[in-house]
Amino acid sequence: MIQEGKADFALWTPDGKGIVIQFWRAGKGNIYWLAADGSTPLERLTTGDCHQVPGSFTPDGATLAFVELCPDTGWDINLLNMKSRQVSLFLNTTANESYPEVSPDGRWIAYVSDESGREEVYVRPFPGPGGKWQISSDGGNMPLWSREGKQLFYTSTNAQDYWVVDVRMDESFFARKPRPLFTSKQFAGGSPSHAWDVSPDGQHFLMTKFGDRTPTPVTEIILVQNWFEELKRLAPAKK
Repeated sequence: MIQEGKADFALWTPDGKGIVIQFWRAGKGNIYWLAADGSTPLERLTTGDCHQVPGSFTPDGATLAFVELCPDTGWDINLLNMKSRQVSLFLNTTANESYPEVSPDGRWIAYVSDESGREEVYVRPFPGPGGKWQISSDGGNMPLWSREGKQLFYTSTNAQDYWVVDVRMDESFFARKPRPLFTSKQFAGGSPSHAWDVSPDGQHFLMTKFGDRTPTPVTEIILVQNWFEELKRLAPAKK
C-alpha cells in the first residue's frame, strides 16, 4: 500500500476512517493521507521542502494542526484545511513551537515552545486570537488532553516525569498547579509530535517502552575451521 518511501507519525482522523502520516520521498517529509481500510491510494496533502509532521485534528476533522521545520524559523505550527488543502500559519516565530494538541471542544490548543530558553507547555485560544497561558514551570513536553477536556497531561523534557493539570474551559481558560502523576525511565519520548496517548476514561496510557538495553557480556568465541566444507555437509547440494 505504501511504496518507495518511509512512513512516520501515523495519526487517525477523528472519524476513524483515515490515517494521516509523514511520508518521505526523495528526501522530503510531507504529509499524506490514506483510507484506513486501504481502499484508496496514498494522497499527498502538503508540499514543500520543509520537514512536516502531523500533530492533531480539530474534533470535526476539518483542520489538521501540523509541525513544520524550516531552516530560517525552526519548528513552527501550521494549519491544514482538509477540504481545500490550503495551509495557513498559526505560530511562526524565531522560537521553536511543536506538539500541537487541539482541545476536545476545539476551542483551545496546547503546544510546546522554547521562547523562554527552555521547552515549556502553553495553552492559547484556537484558532485565535488571544493570549497564552504557561502550564509547566520547570520544563514540559508532549501535552495531551483528557477526552472530556478537564485535565491536561504532559511530560518532563527528558520524558521521565509525567504530570497532570486540572483545567477549566468555559468562557475563559483556567489551569491549576501541575501535580506529579508518575515517574518512569522505561518509556520513549518523541519529537515533534507526541509519543504517547491517553485512554477515553483517562485512566490508562499507551506508550512505547524501551527494550532491555543492558548489553549481553561476551563469554565465549567460537572458531569454525573449514567452514565451507562444514556448510556442504550440513546443506548438501541436491542432485
